[in-house]
Amino acid sequence: MKRLAIVLGLVVACSGGQKKTAGAGSGSGSGSGGPALYAKKISLGWGFQKAASTTDVFLQTTDETGHQVSYPLGTYQGDCKQQAPAAEMKAVTGVACTAGGTGVELHAVVQDQDIVILKLRTDQGIKPDPMAREEVTRVKAPGGSAIEAGT
Repeated sequence: MKRLAIVLGLVVACSGGQKKTAGAGSGSGSGSGGPALYAKKISLGWGFQKAASTTDVFLQTTDETGHQVSYPLGTYQGDCKQQAPAAEMKAVTGVACTAGGTGVELHAVVQDQDIVILKLRTDQGIKPDPMAREEVTRVKAPGGSAIEAGT
């Protein structure tokens, strides 16, 4: 009988210790006992700096706190403006730079947590081929971020 009381005492003591350990991490307010998770969001936008016959183009990323970073993408002939890429390009957002009958499109494509900027040469009247694009740069987004086109 003495053994049964000792065993029961140990079981109660061990289970009580586990409850204290589990409850110690629940002060974060998440309700699950672990640290609270915060959603990350990256909005993509474009910046332009016009010169005489060329335009400097920048990718602008803005996070959920309003922190903005600008990435230079190069200087292109003609006027550049934001435009929605064709659906087959699988891009979140894009830019078209045109000078006469030729031009360049820049597409922001999301691959895992990378924002990949691809360049496509265009000719008026000819349907562009998505496989003809070349990578310009790659920007790493924080893990778990939602990446979307800015407004």
